[in-house]
Amino acid sequence: MARRKGLVISDRQMQVVDEILEKLRAVSGSRFIALVSTSGQPITTSESEHHPDTLSLASLAASSFAATQQLAAVLEEREFTLLFHEGRESNLHVSQVTDQVLLVITFGRETQVGKVRLYTNRAVEVLKPLLDSADDEQQDALMIDEDYSLLADEAIDDLFADVE
Repeated sequence: MARRKGLVISDRQMQVVDEILEKLRAVSGSRFIALVSTSGQPITTSESEHHPDTLSLASLAASSFAATQQLAAVLEEREFTLLFHEGRESNLHVSQVTDQVLLVITFGRETQVGKVRLYTNRAVEVLKPLLDSADDEQQDALMIDEDYSLLADEAIDDLFADVE
């Protein structure tokens, strides 16, 4: 089991998460994807290009997302669930998956922002219940059963079913 600041993810759940991130990276055209805790700790990554400073990227993205949440409060908005930075060569997209987990994606100018957002939203729909169940398992000390594993595999396949 992997432990990250109160989040416990079983080996099987981590395998499913890694599969989702790899598929997301491939279909979206992203360079680097990381699942990070809101405290800034990297949980896992999928990358086509090595990122030399994953820890700094994770902690700064989490800090920036926390600042965005404070901006939402100032604007009397319940929350902002997305953060986007556009650069000359690279873009950064940060999405909230659960209260404890963020999805950090980097991609180049050649990749369409809408494509990244579409596939990211679809991936978050699958990741959220998976990671929420990881949180529940921590409290209940339960393991994923075989039926859940099959359902998770089907959900991953359905997630990217229309991708050629």
